[in-house]
Amino acid sequence: MDQEPKRLGAVLWLIDNHGDELEYELIKAGVRLRWLGCPLLSWHDIYLIAANSEPGTPLAKALDKRMAWKPIDFWMRSIEYSLRWLVWAKTKDGQKGRRKPKPVQPPGTSNRDPNRRDVVRKTDLVGMDKWSLRDYLNQPRIAASA
Repeated sequence: MDQEPKRLGAVLWLIDNHGDELEYELIKAGVRLRWLGCPLLSWHDIYLIAANSEPGTPLAKALDKRMAWKPIDFWMRSIEYSLRWLVWAKTKDGQKGRRKPKPVQPPGTSNRDPNRRDVVRKTDLVGMDKWSLRDYLNQPRIAASA
């Protein structure tokens, strides 16, 4: 029961700030917001529908701009970038390594975003000296059971 007040507040905030997007999600689920409080629709139901909205839906986009793309959009971006890179590699610029094509950025991201997942900072990498590595590799190994 500890989570209920937080969830109730989240649902109230959703209704106030993203009511249209929430109603669209509820209509897709076969219920209406006006049924809230009836046996057909509880506050918990609304919370679960909103919390599990699929990427690419209006509610997901309203809550987080990075959720505007569906997984298929990321696949298509990868394919498109690969094809552009292959064409670039056959040009004179490609042979000399100039003006390499850049992939399309997903919505809500930027190259300067410090929270980007594909960025590896030097402070994230932790090294191991050779004695620690030797000790680690000399530890007994346990056979994996099938």
